[in-house]
Amino acid sequence: MPPEMWRRGVESGEFPPDAETVGINKLDYYHSKFGGPARVAPMVERLAGIMRSLDVEYNMDGNTGPTLDGHRIAAYAERAEGLDKQNAFMEEIFKSYFTMAQAPCDTEVLRAAARRAGLDTDEVERILATPTAELGEIDEQLQRFARGVSGVPYFILSDGKRRIRMSGAQPPEQFLDALEQLGAIEDA
Repeated sequence: MPPEMWRRGVESGEFPPDAETVGINKLDYYHSKFGGPARVAPMVERLAGIMRSLDVEYNMDGNTGPTLDGHRIAAYAERAEGLDKQNAFMEEIFKSYFTMAQAPCDTEVLRAAARRAGLDTDEVERILATPTAELGEIDEQLQRFARGVSGVPYFILSDGKRRIRMSGAQPPEQFLDALEQLGAIEDA
C-alpha cells in the first residue's frame, strides 16, 4: 500500500497511530479494500485451496501494513547479494504473512526473515535505520513495472524475448503453463 495512504489513514483516524509498524487487521482491511465479506470470502477460499494443494496452511489472522521496508530490503538483497538471496528473503516474508499471521510492516518480522534468508544483518539494520536507503531502486522498479499492475503478487516471467505477466494469486498450473510457453520446462 502506498505510504501516503497510511499517512492519510492515520491522520483521519481510520488507522491507529501505530499502523505503519504494527499494521491493521488483515481481514478488516481486505473487506474495506475489496468490497466486503461477500467479495472477500471467495478470494480467501481460492487462495486457501491453492495453498492446501501445496500442503501449506493459509492463515488469515494477523495484520497487514505498509511493505516499503520489506521492498527496500528485497532491493538491497537483489543488488548486493543476488537473486537467490532475494528470493529466499521473499519466501520468508510470504511464509510469515500468509502462514504465521505476522505483519509485513513489523521490523522484527523483517529482521527474522532476513536472518533466515542469510542476508547480511548489519546491512539490514542500516537499511531499517536509514529511511532513504534503497529508495532509488524502489522508485526505478515502480517506474519500470507499475504500468498495468493490478494485483499482488505480480509476476513477470521472461525468456529474454517474451514476457508473460500474471497478477494476483494463481494456481500452480498457471505457472507451469507459462514456463512451458517460455520453454523453461518440458511439457509436464
